[in-house]
Amino acid sequence: MQLKVMKNFLIDLDGVILNLEYDNFFWQEHIPQVYAKIHKVSFTQAQSITRQIFNYKRKTMDWYDIDYWSNMLAIDIKKEKERNMEKIKLLKGAEDFLKNLSKNNKNLFLITNAHKKTLNVKMKKYDIRKYFKSIVCSHELNYIKEEIQFWYILKNKLQISFEDSVLIEDTLDNLIAAQSAGLKNLVYISKKKSLSRIIDPLTTEYFSDLSSAFQ
Repeated sequence: MQLKVMKNFLIDLDGVILNLEYDNFFWQEHIPQVYAKIHKVSFTQAQSITRQIFNYKRKTMDWYDIDYWSNMLAIDIKKEKERNMEKIKLLKGAEDFLKNLSKNNKNLFLITNAHKKTLNVKMKKYDIRKYFKSIVCSHELNYIKEEIQFWYILKNKLQISFEDSVLIEDTLDNLIAAQSAGLKNLVYISKKKSLSRIIDPLTTEYFSDLSSAFQ
């Protein structure tokens, strides 16, 4: 795969452009703390309860839906997210590489499972929307990126060819689903080599590491 000749860059948000520490802290520590206070249970109990509730919805659209979790937990999730915005961070060199891709006349598309309200919170901290031709949240398509249908619908929505498109992701399930839908140019952002026998993506630790392909 030669990145230089790719026309369309389908780029994930969390774990590629932004850090995962914010979301991990929010769901694993902050929400259990709030839940414990509301329901008058220990933090350890709250962690166990919320973990079980969350795991039940893993890899479903509800997993990413903060309106669903606001109703389920009786907590204003958006409000709580806004209280922790200082933990949202850009990953090393991510924005510089977005600028570089734009200068090279590439079509950039932000493709995320993040709920629209979550995206808006994060864009308050780092407004990177200007770099993208289009931004697609999976809720708009009624499928999440782990589902093959998502990628067929996305292709039609963006009116692009997968032949000259590359997907940059930090989640193997999303890469596998995309490949099954016909998207063969895959980049896996990870500190470890892909252990999947199904796909063999180009693997690199940071999104910005790809900048060397344009020098």
